[in-house]
Amino acid sequence: MLRSNQVLVTVGTACTISAVGSTETYQALVAGSDDFFPLAAFDAGLVELDPTADDAAQGMRWAGGAHAGEPVTREELVRLHGDALRANAGIRHVPGVRELAPRVVTDIAAPLPHDLETVGLRRLAGLRFDDIRGSSLKDMHGLFQDDPLLSPSLQAQLFAYGGLGALAALPRPLAELVPNPFGFRVASATAFGGMDALGQWLRPDAPLPANGIPKDTFAVRLAHSLGSHGPALVSTMLAPSYSISRVLKNPALRDSLRSDDVGFMRVPQTPMTAVGACASSLIALADVAPQLLFDYPGFQKPQMVLLTAADAALQPRYGILEAFGGGALMTGEKLAAKNAAHADGSTRSVHDSLAPFDIDADGTVVGHGGSGLLITTLEFALRNQLDITSIIVGWGQSAEAGGKAHFAGVGFGGENALVQALDMAYQAHGYGVEDFHYLAAHATGTRTNSKTDLGTAWAGLQGAAQRQQFHGTLPKLFVGTPKAVGDGHTMGETGLKAMSQALQFVLGRTAPGVPTLRRLDPELADMAAHFHLQAAPSPGNSSGGALCVTQGFGGYNGAVALRAATPEALARYVCDERALASYLEAWPTIRTERAKRERLARRSPKLALAMTERHRWSGLD
Repeated sequence: MLRSNQVLVTVGTACTISAVGSTETYQALVAGSDDFFPLAAFDAGLVELDPTADDAAQGMRWAGGAHAGEPVTREELVRLHGDALRANAGIRHVPGVRELAPRVVTDIAAPLPHDLETVGLRRLAGLRFDDIRGSSLKDMHGLFQDDPLLSPSLQAQLFAYGGLGALAALPRPLAELVPNPFGFRVASATAFGGMDALGQWLRPDAPLPANGIPKDTFAVRLAHSLGSHGPALVSTMLAPSYSISRVLKNPALRDSLRSDDVGFMRVPQTPMTAVGACASSLIALADVAPQLLFDYPGFQKPQMVLLTAADAALQPRYGILEAFGGGALMTGEKLAAKNAAHADGSTRSVHDSLAPFDIDADGTVVGHGGSGLLITTLEFALRNQLDITSIIVGWGQSAEAGGKAHFAGVGFGGENALVQALDMAYQAHGYGVEDFHYLAAHATGTRTNSKTDLGTAWAGLQGAAQRQQFHGTLPKLFVGTPKAVGDGHTMGETGLKAMSQALQFVLGRTAPGVPTLRRLDPELADMAAHFHLQAAPSPGNSSGGALCVTQGFGGYNGAVALRAATPEALARYVCDERALASYLEAWPTIRTERAKRERLARRSPKLALAMTERHRWSGLD
């Protein structure tokens, strides 16, 4: 039996931002909840919510305009703004993109909704210059100038919102749970490092200077570094530090940061960033997981890890669309051709144009996204009474390029990552291939990848079954994907987004199916018979298991296996009996309070700033 310090668990639920909106907006869309419009309006800055209310529309007020502060009903909101809120979210036609032709080959993409790509995300996260200048992070205000040359890049903002937003799950400040910052680690991922800053001098929304070359080269270089170091920004906002000017004036400030651990400064470990295309975030997890379990003389083992991923793949100036080309992307022409070919006269809207596993699957749709999720050991979670939302029972990664070149899923060997994850689940935790019920699929939206998506998963399940000498009939896994809900393809963040949905499944909450599925691709008929594919969402399984399998460019593959955290599941491990008994008694209250904290934080303004001020280590006062 594994000891509790050999078992990894997730704490709380993932915090995300995507083309659909923020975490709660997305979940409301998946569940078909009436809260969708109030939450989307909050993302858009139209309304203020009462974060203590269970119903998002209860206590809703206009945020600005002539009626600022006045109550507004859900019906009034939908009447005035419903069409715009729905149209300006998810996969959609992007105005202005065609002006960049012939470089850009499609106008269909999944950018952030509303004004989140310009000033809205900084507003939502609390990262505007005035927000920082008026906060306890005032010494960092130079990093958050509203000047396009200096303000954090979109990718850095996505890291800050998703990563720091995950801290809402903690019942006490991070600085109390992990007094020594060296016991905290940021493990991050992106498909293309600094994609929104590389290849150009200025941010995409900055005006072009005369002759195309800015005079302030220092500012440009600073903006460039901020664009490619979002994880470092997250770490810096939490880290104990002072501005250089203050330390020069008062050297004693530096001494105040000396650790109780002789010889060390009280600062966090450097962020670890994986760049493995679509599988990046699952590869990051596979890389950092052993560090939480590793025991070696002198090694500073992290007690808690923030797994975070972000991509701003459409920037700069939609260059990624040029890189993909029309063959791999869904285009307006393809969509029109597909609709014209439907003999029954049915049409597919641009919103559901990314259609994995469907005969209409004819190209992926690239989008932005950011997520964050906390991971620690079972021992740490029990001792500190943190809400354990799942047990990570296996992980794996593999890389093969033979016969695949740079394409995803065209080749053999991708199943090795899943076999590794299922080996761990079986040998270490006692869960066999029959104990998993949900597959959070990669689901790029192309017919080729639809085949390899299911083929890789099935090969991995069969390979693991052989290793376990399992001779029965493998259960049909329910297949779901966030991409088909409207998130689009968020590249390196896509594995963590899938993991967040697998987490919802094992919590017994509504998890997405494949809502764009209408006509199963006939070439998938035999393979699809081994899975449960449907448009409707799944109600989840609070005592079940889920798998995330992602394939990436260059043959990078990642997989993670999750099991529901239940009293029976925790009893499989050797735990401190008193700590476990105390935890199980308090668990219902711990979960209720955690859900309330997350709702309060994620429906309140300035999420990232609020989490930083609550959870940072001292040093900026």
